[in-house]
Amino acid sequence: MPVDHRAPNINARRLGLYLQRAREFLELSYDEAAFVARCDAEWLIRVETGFASPSPAQVERILSGYGVREAKVADIMIDLASRPDGPPWLARHAARMKASTRDVLISEAEACSVRAFGVRLVPDLVRCEAYFRLLEPKIHPGRDVDEEWDLLHHRQTRPSASGPRTLDVIVDESALTLRIDPAVMAAQLRHLLDLADAPHTTIRAIPETAAFHELRARPFGILDFPGVGDRISLAHTVLGTGFCPVDLHGAWETIEDASALSPDGTRALLHDRLAALD
Repeated sequence: MPVDHRAPNINARRLGLYLQRAREFLELSYDEAAFVARCDAEWLIRVETGFASPSPAQVERILSGYGVREAKVADIMIDLASRPDGPPWLARHAARMKASTRDVLISEAEACSVRAFGVRLVPDLVRCEAYFRLLEPKIHPGRDVDEEWDLLHHRQTRPSASGPRTLDVIVDESALTLRIDPAVMAAQLRHLLDLADAPHTTIRAIPETAAFHELRARPFGILDFPGVGDRISLAHTVLGTGFCPVDLHGAWETIEDASALSPDGTRALLHDRLAALD
C-alpha cells in the first residue's frame, strides 16, 4: 500500500511540536515569533504543524531568534531537522507502507530506549533470522520474506539516530515453547542468550509458573526519546503495530516487578529450554 504523502512525517510533527512548545513558553504570537526568527508567519505555522520541513540551519535561526539556542533541547531539535524522512535505510521500504507504519518505524529508530513485551512470539527486535524466516510466511502470507528480513535486520542492527539505544525485552515463556522446528527454536534461544550478554541490552523472561493477569494478555512496546522526556506506547495486534493512546509504562512496571525473572534467572531458564531441546 503506498504511503499517504499528505500525512506529515512523524519527525516533522515532533519537531513542529517542540518548536510550538518553545514559542508558547515564551508567550510569542506567530507574528512576534516570525519577526524575531526572521521568517514568514505562515511558513512558521506550517513548520509547527509538520507540513513544512525546515533545514537544521533554519531551526537554529528560529531558536536563536527565540533566545533559547543554548538550551540542551535546542541541539536535539536541530539534529532532528537533519532527518526529515527518517533513517536512510527506511527509504527503500517506505513506498510499500502505510503512513502509520512508516511513522512507527521512524519513531523506533529515533528512540534512545526501546522496551518490548512479547507473549506468544518473541518480539521483532530480538528475533534471529532462522526464526523470522520460519514464521514470517505464516504471519504475513504473500510478503517478500527477503525484503522483510532486510527491513527487520536494519531495525535490529542500526543504533538510535541520537546515539546508542538501550533495549529491554520481557518475553513470556510461552513464546519459548512454541511448537516449531527444534533447530530453529534452539537458534532463537542461543540468540537471546547472546543478546543477554550484549551491552545496552536486557533480556528477561516470565516463567510459565507466574500468576497470570490481564496486563500480560497482549504484546506491546514503549519508546523513550533523548532529552525531551517524551514517551510513546505501541500496541501490537493482528493488524500490525500502531501508536497506543494509553501510556503503558505502568503496565510494564507491573509486569517487570510481579512476573519477570531477573536477567540471571532468565539465562538459567533459557539454558534449561535449550537443554530440553538438545
